[in-house]
Amino acid sequence: MSSNSSESLNDIKSLVGKMIFMQVTEHLFLRAQQVLDSEVTIEERVRRMEVLNNNMKWFNSERTRILEQLQLKISGQISVEHLNAMNMSENVFELREGLDGLSRRMDSMQEDIKCPICLSPWSSNGRHRVVSLRCGHLFGNSCIRTAIRRSHRCPICRRRALHADVRRIFSRRIMH
Repeated sequence: MSSNSSESLNDIKSLVGKMIFMQVTEHLFLRAQQVLDSEVTIEERVRRMEVLNNNMKWFNSERTRILEQLQLKISGQISVEHLNAMNMSENVFELREGLDGLSRRMDSMQEDIKCPICLSPWSSNGRHRVVSLRCGHLFGNSCIRTAIRRSHRCPICRRRALHADVRRIFSRRIMH
């Protein structure tokens, strides 16, 4: 959460606290007036009622002022949160696109480390070591030799292929 957002929330909390304080003060003030009313003359009661009326008007105007401030702060906070949510949504969309692209690249890399005939990963040595044909296509050694025996062609591009065309590939980066 940003510092502006925290300040705004603190301002809202402060205004709510003022509103609660105003209500408690108003309640206590009314209680005090009721206790005093029983022992005084009519003229004094009228004067006190006028004071009470003025105080109630002040309480109401303060309450209205605080409510307006609260409305402004809350609507501002909602706007900020809405913008933050929209920005986050855009960022999530960009991340998702990036992950999809990365996934496609990983899938194509996975294809690059698998024999296209048997779909098993090839090795750097043994029966399924990686080899290529003259055309450049890569296969597992045992798979391509079997394929050449059957059709004398590259299984991918269909060019003519002989056992003499099988070439070993040397690399430290072949995955198992």
